[in-house]
Amino acid sequence: MAEVAGVVTIRWDVLPTELSEVRRLSLYPFKPASKNLDAEMTANPATIFAGAFRENQPIGCIAVLPEPNHGCTARIRWFGVLENERGQGVGTQLVAAAQKHATDSDQTLWADVRMKAIPIYERLGFEPLGDFFELPEIGLHRVMRWGPTGLRS
Repeated sequence: MAEVAGVVTIRWDVLPTELSEVRRLSLYPFKPASKNLDAEMTANPATIFAGAFRENQPIGCIAVLPEPNHGCTARIRWFGVLENERGQGVGTQLVAAAQKHATDSDQTLWADVRMKAIPIYERLGFEPLGDFFELPEIGLHRVMRWGPTGLRS
């Protein structure tokens, strides 16, 4: 894949409306844009969003929300990178930004991770938890979790 020109920056506290189309195209390209699809992004007002931007255009997204589960305090959701931007480290930058945010706010993270994203999470120290499971229309996932000092007992 050819490298796309321009520096990628990660910005936190991005409005969900600024990232909704990137989220849809990278995660749910089989669904049309709709208010219903976007509504879940604003259901929890404590959710914070980060975007990856190239020349002020959003090319990736990630969210962290307070949803305790699997021995963790917060959940990563809606992690996606536009198809033409993949393979260049943008996804790694987004997940690493979520880890820094978690460390700075004394949180641990969990996520339902799609098969194709598992290598990113593994490289960044997330550990698998449980078996693979299928989400309708989306595919196989696995719960993965992370803490600044590790989570294994």
